[in-house]
Amino acid sequence: MKTVAFLSVATILLNLAAAANAETYYVNNRTGADRNDGLVDTPLSNITGPVKSISQALKLASFADTIIVANTGVPYYDNLSFQGEKNSGDPVRPFRLIGNGATITGAMVVPDGAWREAARDVWKVTPYRKGFFQLIRDGKALPEVRPQPGEKWDTIPDLEVDQWCSWNGSIYYRVERLVDPSTQRLAIARRSCGITVFAAHDIVISDLTIQHFRLDGVNLHDLATGVQLEKLTLRENGRAGLAIGGSSTAQLRASDVERNRVDSVLIQEAAAISLEDCILDAEPTVRQK
Repeated sequence: MKTVAFLSVATILLNLAAAANAETYYVNNRTGADRNDGLVDTPLSNITGPVKSISQALKLASFADTIIVANTGVPYYDNLSFQGEKNSGDPVRPFRLIGNGATITGAMVVPDGAWREAARDVWKVTPYRKGFFQLIRDGKALPEVRPQPGEKWDTIPDLEVDQWCSWNGSIYYRVERLVDPSTQRLAIARRSCGITVFAAHDIVISDLTIQHFRLDGVNLHDLATGVQLEKLTLRENGRAGLAIGGSSTAQLRASDVERNRVDSVLIQEAAAISLEDCILDAEPTVRQK
């Protein structure tokens, strides 16, 4: 028991020292490069300047640091994982991710030649990852046709132009007569989650749009405590805008959660979340044991 107490105190002292020397890292997907140190917001040399990806900034950052993301008007194709003490803070000096209104997307353009004609004016593409799908055009999810509760399809249903459905592991999409879908720059939700937090604490994530991920916009998997989510837009993700599970606790404030495919906010197991000044287009779903 004495050894455990000593390690706990040592960890606290190390964290206090790290917080006292906290750094700020800058991200810019237009002027940055992931070889840079990330310590300034403007490139000064071939190693001094912002990094290009938010995930690289997370690798560089430590306890109680801050990451500032430039809103360049170009979405960040990224997925972020906060894990352990390295990506944690304390109640006074939380680990911060400041988005400045930038967008993180999990959508990938369907490669040329991936579409196959399945019927007259109906085309299909088979994503590598199965499960929750999403089809996107011009930055917006296209309307989906889904089976009614208890209904099972023996074949694809009738689709209107620009509608799609998921059947037997593929996406089926109807186009106008003689239109090739590869000319429409269609995208699918490829990456699983925009932000995942596991076994990390005292984190503030603010001012981001997180959209078009295959599973969730934000997933607080387990042991995520003291997580504050502020001014987020979580939309058009394949399952939920926000999923929280295990023993995680969080606050969602001044955020919009809209048009996610299955759930707005999904609360599982023993997790708990408070909502303040949020706009949800559907009530939270609770699946607790």
